[in-house]
Amino acid sequence: MVDLLLTLPRFAIIIILAIVFNLFSQALLFLLHKYSYRGIFKGQNSDVFISSLNIVFSLIIAFVFIGVWQSHSNVTNVVLKESELMVDINTNINGYAEDQKKLAVPAFRDYVEEVVYKEYDSIHLKNKQDINAIHKLNKFNNIVLAYEPTTNGQLALHQEILKLVSEYKNIRRERCNYNEPLIANILWDILIFITFLYIFLLCLSHIEKLSVHSFLVFIFTCSISTIFALLILYDRPFSGPQAIDYSFLKEAFINNIK
Repeated sequence: MVDLLLTLPRFAIIIILAIVFNLFSQALLFLLHKYSYRGIFKGQNSDVFISSLNIVFSLIIAFVFIGVWQSHSNVTNVVLKESELMVDINTNINGYAEDQKKLAVPAFRDYVEEVVYKEYDSIHLKNKQDINAIHKLNKFNNIVLAYEPTTNGQLALHQEILKLVSEYKNIRRERCNYNEPLIANILWDILIFITFLYIFLLCLSHIEKLSVHSFLVFIFTCSISTIFALLILYDRPFSGPQAIDYSFLKEAFINNIK
């Protein structure tokens, strides 16, 4: 269901969720009014309880949203760092002796091309890594590890390349960790459950006119459905209309590596 929503524009996702939330809440409100459950808490000094639930609900939503938004923002920095390391590695391996350069440079460019033109699209569409990219990275890594420097200058350059490759592997691993949804299924269950409780409590509140009650429920459900839409949009950094823009990776490949 989420995958289907992420194929739609942002505005469409917001509208669809608002409709779903309001159909449920208005139907619940109608049933509670029909069977005279409206105002069940009237005169029971329930203000403290309602205020407490409001605070708990707001804190949970804020905690989850801020965490997801920050994680989504971090992905851009990770992708940018990956691009910079690719350029640095390419620059340094071009300083190898000619015999080693003939092996290392084509292998690394082959790997980068796989990442830029295939793996990122695979992530965007399927939320998984490209196995060919992993094989090509291992091939390049083996070429670097097999090199035996013969001069101090070559040794210093080789150590710098080993350092950059190690940093790149770490940043690649970090980027791959963002392939999966940022919000765990159990957290979605908690959010949906507590939202249901809050809507149910709002429908039980004492408001004389059904039209006024219905309007207030409508305002609340539209607000909460917008928050859920934002969570869905930011939950998967490489999918949907809020997907990370990695076009600068292609520019770096064309201008500095290819």
